[in-house]
Amino acid sequence: MAVPAYAQSAANASGETLPQDPQGDAGAVSAGSADIVVTGSRAIRDGSQAPTPVTVMAAEDLAKGQPGLIGEALNQLPSFRGSTRPAGAFTGAVGPQSGSYLNLRNLGVQRTLVLIDGRRAAPSSRDGSTDINLFPQELVKRVDIVTGGASAAYGSDAVAGVVNFVLDTRFTGIKATAQAGISDKGDAPTYKASITAGQSFAEGRGRIVASATYFEMGGIQSVGDRDWGQRGTGFLGNPAVPGQLIFRNDLRSSTASPGGLILSGPLAFQQFAPGGTLVPYSRGSAQSGLIQVGGDGAQVFSNLSADVTTRSYFGHAEFDVTPSLTLYAQGSLALARNHYNQAQQFNPGGFNGFTIFSGNAFLNPAVQQVLTDTNTPAFAMGRVNFDFGEPANATARARTLDLTAGFRFAGAGGLQIEGYFEHGRNRTNIRTYNNVALERLYAAADAVRDPATSQIVCRVALTNPGLYPGCVPINLFGAGAPSQAAIAYVEGASSYTTNFTQDVADLSLRAQPFSTWAGPVSIAAGGQYRRVALNQVADDIAQSINDATGIRGFPPAYQNQPGGWLLTNVFPVKGAYHLWEVFAEAAVPLARDLPFLHALDINGAVRYTNYSTSGGVTTWKAGMVWEPAAGVRLRGTASRDIRAPNVPELFAGIVQNTGSVIENGITVPIVQAARGNPSLQPEKADTYTAGIVLSPAFAPGLTLSVDYYSIDIAGIISSLTPQLTLNQCLAGATSLCANITRNTAGQITRIESPTLNLNRLATSGLDIELGYRPRGQVLGGAASVRFIASYLDKQRQDISNGPSIDRAGEVGLSANPRWSATGSLDWKSGPVELFVQERFIGAGTYDVTRVEPRTIENNRVKSVFYTDLTAAVRLKEGYRFFLTVNNLFDRAPPLAPNGTLFTFIPTNPLLYDVTGRQFTAGVNIKF
Repeated sequence: MAVPAYAQSAANASGETLPQDPQGDAGAVSAGSADIVVTGSRAIRDGSQAPTPVTVMAAEDLAKGQPGLIGEALNQLPSFRGSTRPAGAFTGAVGPQSGSYLNLRNLGVQRTLVLIDGRRAAPSSRDGSTDINLFPQELVKRVDIVTGGASAAYGSDAVAGVVNFVLDTRFTGIKATAQAGISDKGDAPTYKASITAGQSFAEGRGRIVASATYFEMGGIQSVGDRDWGQRGTGFLGNPAVPGQLIFRNDLRSSTASPGGLILSGPLAFQQFAPGGTLVPYSRGSAQSGLIQVGGDGAQVFSNLSADVTTRSYFGHAEFDVTPSLTLYAQGSLALARNHYNQAQQFNPGGFNGFTIFSGNAFLNPAVQQVLTDTNTPAFAMGRVNFDFGEPANATARARTLDLTAGFRFAGAGGLQIEGYFEHGRNRTNIRTYNNVALERLYAAADAVRDPATSQIVCRVALTNPGLYPGCVPINLFGAGAPSQAAIAYVEGASSYTTNFTQDVADLSLRAQPFSTWAGPVSIAAGGQYRRVALNQVADDIAQSINDATGIRGFPPAYQNQPGGWLLTNVFPVKGAYHLWEVFAEAAVPLARDLPFLHALDINGAVRYTNYSTSGGVTTWKAGMVWEPAAGVRLRGTASRDIRAPNVPELFAGIVQNTGSVIENGITVPIVQAARGNPSLQPEKADTYTAGIVLSPAFAPGLTLSVDYYSIDIAGIISSLTPQLTLNQCLAGATSLCANITRNTAGQITRIESPTLNLNRLATSGLDIELGYRPRGQVLGGAASVRFIASYLDKQRQDISNGPSIDRAGEVGLSANPRWSATGSLDWKSGPVELFVQERFIGAGTYDVTRVEPRTIENNRVKSVFYTDLTAAVRLKEGYRFFLTVNNLFDRAPPLAPNGTLFTFIPTNPLLYDVTGRQFTAGVNIKF
């Protein structure tokens, strides 16, 4: 994207004018240029006059609220919901799992356009989205958030809005930060160190700045590391009330134990003890499908947050060739390593459990005698393999390079021209260690004695010699029974690598060619060419088809299906598309200082974009700002916005993992598979905003804004979750039933989720912001108050030939609280600073599709408040020491279980704090 709007002064969402920053930004033409604010317009010069609501967050305030990652600080704002972030409890490794990917309005990260100094940020994941953890965080001075459609001004993907990171590229001097933190449980440590230096040269005509940042955060690898997690709370179908969902503590697998649980035959519901003998198995107090309450079933805890390490390096140089022409070049390199547990290796009965055949060489003789006496050919067994060692765990390593070169020119009559070329490249490798190769595991499980040598061998070594070379038979009877040699044979590391590139060439101009009697008319125009490409490669086992030749007892759910690993099966993807677009925009003042018409301005923009995959599409925007009197401003916009499908959505092969769905009140394990669709068309959204901004003269320093928004997206590009696919199929969307595979017994074994242009996604609500800066002192110091709140009225999804579901207020299965708010108080007196922040997430519904008490026992999720406190002192010039306590009162998250199979997180980590009270101390140095 080209440069955002020029502004004579910045403004917050309420329209309150902020102090002008003396240094220029991406749009600056010379050292004396004014500050820049992304306003949803590229022609409006004054951000406070923009018709589109904008929230402006100073980096200093973000750091006070959350001194670690800037993404964690932004996600404390009510407008961001459902963002992917390190504290998000990850169990899969098939996408950008543990970075910080911003999600405005919970419409999806792919519908939030991220800019750096008004230019489209380099991609850092396979879908083209951007991990903001990789930005030069110590150079971010401000974040501008446009909470409305802005595709006509900034291009595709700005359906939910735009987030622009403004960098301090004209910083001079040296500054550094060093900090460390830890939770009060003694885990989740954080470390951060940075250094930034800037200098001008050639009598101020040239400027150069460089910055390097290191950040490390230790993860929380088990839900059991928290008191509220140790209870093992999850959900299951109530066996006493068919169709009713209930929440209970101490949930366990009902079809698997650590040493092996027999599920059929004359020995059913006995379990193997160490040494291979059988002991009784307790089935607990209630059972439903794969889950039971209490008893001897295996209990598996998920992880809570990822280990994250990032290193970023940034440099920017510019030179004023003439007073009117500036050349600049910029480069950044970011390295990230994210690590998190996925799941303990599992084989529950009823899904991918074992079939143990009579004659298995590892069976205890007494057990074998029963099979022989009863003429039992085989029995089913479920097992969770804690004795395989560490759980399957994923490590993602990403390298993102972003290079930009361009010019800025200022001519007569307010003419401003900018052009640039940007090349972004991301390489990400994700490896899942301790993964289980399916064919190897079930070949090794069928162990027999070689008649010729009396040695225990894999049966396939006799029936299909050479087909599974090196097969090591595995003893599965009793905890600790498998040998290290057998474990080494069945386990391995799945891996895939993505290379994503983005090339952008952009030229734009702005001018004020003439004036009306009310003031100058501003215009902007330009064009852009952009090409994006993805090349994804995967390991051979992930791409293989499980024909399981010669293997007895291979699970039907995997038979002749793609994906040879238990977890993380990703197929190759190779694809690219390009586009060109042109736009024009005008801002016209119509009236000034008339009775009941203190000011009236209109704004309009149009953009034509031509995609190599789907052809041309036109977007537009119209806006108005009316001030009937001083201190009262009414504003509104209407726009048509778009989002084109990204490369994986178009061209991705099968991406496969394990999961579960609930059918007839029973939890059913499945294989879930997603795939791309080259026939996708761009999404089209109709966006409306309307608001009022009050800055009353009787209360100097007070500003209040209330804005209504409505975003209605047609043809949304998305994949239904397996549960939604099943629910919609059963509700009458017959076209989705073809994506569900059942075995001969009628049980679901596999659900495919192709990327589709679904019918509609619509959201609406209110944004409220209040700012107050008293003119005089408060308790001997300067104070300011800020309050930002959001009310969600609608979050509705319509499916073709299926029902409409409004998930507003749902905080269990999704992240859509009706009310959320963040308020802060900042106070400074001499060398002392105090900052207090209160965060609120309102009460809500666990699952809007369920009704108490018929289909759910308790559908309410409690509200929660979080308090954050920062105290700082400047001991001498240039040195600032600070201490931050997040979640000061150590509030436990509300009960809202999420999970799959029999592994649960007792809360919704996309909404609630899972770390608990955390301390961070550090020093900022500047000279």
